[in-house]
Amino acid sequence: MNFDAGFLSRLKQRDPDTCAFLVTSLTPVLEARLRHKLRGCGAPEDIRNETFYRVFCLVDDGRVRKAEQLGSLVLGVCDRVALETRRKARATEPLPGGGLEPPDRQTHLDKLLMHNERRAQVWHKVMNLSEADRRLIVELYREERSRREAARDRGITANGLNIRLCRALKRLRAQFC
Repeated sequence: MNFDAGFLSRLKQRDPDTCAFLVTSLTPVLEARLRHKLRGCGAPEDIRNETFYRVFCLVDDGRVRKAEQLGSLVLGVCDRVALETRRKARATEPLPGGGLEPPDRQTHLDKLLMHNERRAQVWHKVMNLSEADRRLIVELYREERSRREAARDRGITANGLNIRLCRALKRLRAQFC
């Protein structure tokens, strides 16, 4: 099926023949696709109708960039609607395993304490570095500034900043040995 800008403009004006042609020409393709994707779960008519509704909304909003790819757009919207429908259907299904409570995924308290202790040790060692090294590490890792900004503020290239950072981190590692 070849769609062009004229077809798209007629579709936007809601020409009855154009709208009917779009729906009738793509309905068999969508139904075959939905039979394959859904395999008995969900109502293909509802998904097909929602697909065409969303496509018409996209056309009305002027969000169809290439008229010749309208068929692909409809198939993509159909896939998205089918995925959303499956996701909604799965959300209402009972939990497998008879509703057993899922395992606790929170970090163990020991690991959390070790992480906090290690972090405190690292920042204590950072504070023992020279002023330039400390400021560089704090800006990049604690304040989360971009390397490009930090290099520009220091009047050096990004490569030069990376070299300084590598040397500062090497001196920091040396304090742990």
